[in-house]
Amino acid sequence: MTSDLRATLWPKGPRSDIWAIIDTARDPKAYWTLANSHLNYSCLFAGDLPDALEQAAPYLVQLSSEDAYTNYLAANLGNSLGVFLQCDAAIKTVRHHLRKLLTVRDPRGAKMLFRFYDPRILRVFLPTCDSNELDQMYGPIKTYWAEGTAPNKLMEFRNSKKGLEVASLSLIATHGGSVEDEVLLPAVLPATNFVLLPRGRSAPPRVPIVLQSVGRGGQLRRTPGLLRLFRTSGVGEPIPFVNNCYDIPSSSLNPDLTLYAEATAPGEETLTLKVDKHDESSTTLTVAQLTLETAAGDAQHSEGIYVGCPNASGPSNRSRIVVHPPKPATVRTRLSLRTAAGGPSLLLFRTASGGVGESLANSVEFDAPKEPLSFWLEAQGPSAKKGDGLLQLGLAGVDGVGDSCVITAAAVGVITAAAEPGDRDLVLLAGAYANQQPIALRASVTPQGVPFHWSLKRSDDDAPALAADPLPTLVPGSESGTASLATDSIGSFELLAQVALKDAPEGDWGGPHCSRSVVIVRATIESNDSALNGRFCRCTVESDGKRFVLSSIREGGTNSSVQLAATVRLVGGGPDGQRGANSISAAWLHDVVSDNTGARYKGGITVQRDETELQGLRGTTTASLNPAAEGLGLTFQVTTGTAPAAAFDAYAQARPDRTIEQIWSYFECRSALILWSDSAPDNLGALLEIGWSFTGDYSCAAGRVREPLIPAKLSPTTQIAHPAPIPVAQAGIALPTPPVRVN
Repeated sequence: MTSDLRATLWPKGPRSDIWAIIDTARDPKAYWTLANSHLNYSCLFAGDLPDALEQAAPYLVQLSSEDAYTNYLAANLGNSLGVFLQCDAAIKTVRHHLRKLLTVRDPRGAKMLFRFYDPRILRVFLPTCDSNELDQMYGPIKTYWAEGTAPNKLMEFRNSKKGLEVASLSLIATHGGSVEDEVLLPAVLPATNFVLLPRGRSAPPRVPIVLQSVGRGGQLRRTPGLLRLFRTSGVGEPIPFVNNCYDIPSSSLNPDLTLYAEATAPGEETLTLKVDKHDESSTTLTVAQLTLETAAGDAQHSEGIYVGCPNASGPSNRSRIVVHPPKPATVRTRLSLRTAAGGPSLLLFRTASGGVGESLANSVEFDAPKEPLSFWLEAQGPSAKKGDGLLQLGLAGVDGVGDSCVITAAAVGVITAAAEPGDRDLVLLAGAYANQQPIALRASVTPQGVPFHWSLKRSDDDAPALAADPLPTLVPGSESGTASLATDSIGSFELLAQVALKDAPEGDWGGPHCSRSVVIVRATIESNDSALNGRFCRCTVESDGKRFVLSSIREGGTNSSVQLAATVRLVGGGPDGQRGANSISAAWLHDVVSDNTGARYKGGITVQRDETELQGLRGTTTASLNPAAEGLGLTFQVTTGTAPAAAFDAYAQARPDRTIEQIWSYFECRSALILWSDSAPDNLGALLEIGWSFTGDYSCAAGRVREPLIPAKLSPTTQIAHPAPIPVAQAGIALPTPPVRVN
């Protein structure tokens, strides 16, 4: 046989333009025999390959008629080790051309490996090509040779101006100028030894199987019946098997018959072709079932899974998938993951965080796992629309998809409350609402239409006394990505906005989300040390006698008659209850209820005070918070001193001859201790309300004050301490510009 192969490939003696493409996966000896030869060869797969793949890849080999490797190939004709070709280009040029033929796209646009170097595929494919397809297949190549369907036959394919020229060359020695009669033994020749049993949305792949036996009928048996066979690669009814046997008419095997196999259950299926009592051939195919588990539960879920893009929270938006061991357990080939064309760009990671991602635009291969194997997906950008991606799991080097899942890449923005930036902890004051409404939350999400869910959990390090409280009330909004949060609890919490399936199983599946730390701080009155001192209320005349002053402050400008002081306890989150307390500010707010203060001059001229003058209108606070002596939280004091005052000239401005006769004041005020947080400065809460009044009525003359008509006095009217801050609007107090922040 060796001399016959040499005579066919080198009819005019040794030359360097004869090549072979060897599939080393067909025979373990093929790789090592080649590696130990002195021939020029190159792998058709690019990049650094794992050892297992390197020893099962296709190789371009520049043959020599005298090399021992030619003897090896001749001895293995009939084992579909590869094909031969004639080309006078350099190995770099030949390899570059052949690599362009390695991949094709299926009807859905997914890339697939094209095993054109399998003689069983090449000899069937080339006759179906039109002129353009032949030009693509040949390029610089002049001739292809492939094993024939009959033993000891070599099929020759030349691309000429007239089209494809096919010749059948005999490798059997001749005697007296005639060829020995051929006897074509039966054979079952599948295009691959694997048939995939698909799950998900994948169409069932059909594997071509060639049955050969010249001019004779036969019987095809299948055991145990895991395959259905069809006469076409597309639609059509399955071939009827009676007791797992199919009788083939003699006209069908002339010289071969191609059937197409489709799987029904995982396992090992043996096909046996018998043409008479003695001649039969069998082959065993593995029906492989691959399983891709996702957060959607069953991979056939119509919505599929959602994969996140990196956001401000870092790369934790990855979604986990699990590849289960193939069925049956005898499947030990490599698996591949890839995305179909047209969807979002995805990266595959081997860890939940860190690491280098591998693009799924080209398939990522890995050894079939013996235990469930986790991967993590991350999108490089959001989907154009919901469900526009498809993740596919298959066998490396085998056409078809074993399992698949719909993919949507979603981007979730940061959680914000009102107009604040959302780049720090969200600290809220319990009970303080703007317009008596809960805190409005928002998180952006792309693309539109994806399911959005909010959740809240308490921080693990909150003190036990805090952990006993229920979670704050969180209500999703009618608009996607919105919610409202009531400040009806205290402590520290993790707020999560997540794109996820509502019925997704429990577990760390990840997915697109964003989170934000929320601290709700409760404020209570520790002590109220406010005091009213009527001793400072009087009417005096300035030294030059030109101005009369009604005041409630001691001479020298100190010790206001109204001293407002309260100690407040703040309890937030964390083990000591102090988390978030530093973000709370407080001040006293004065709201004038009524003011009738004025002066009367001779002749009935009266003057009213235009504005109420209250010293310390905004209030003051202590510079720092103090750790609570007992219990959780911090304490701080909020103090202010104020004195209602009025001043009138001794002579009327319009009539300098008219002197002052009387000064009076009937003044009422409500002072409130208000608190707010930096995160929600418009949500003010009133914790303590103190009402007070000032009255005085003095008879005056130029240069002196006569006896008071009504003695001046300062007295309280109301005092209300709230157990927790109530909205300022609910307390009926006019809102100011936000006061000074407490450090």
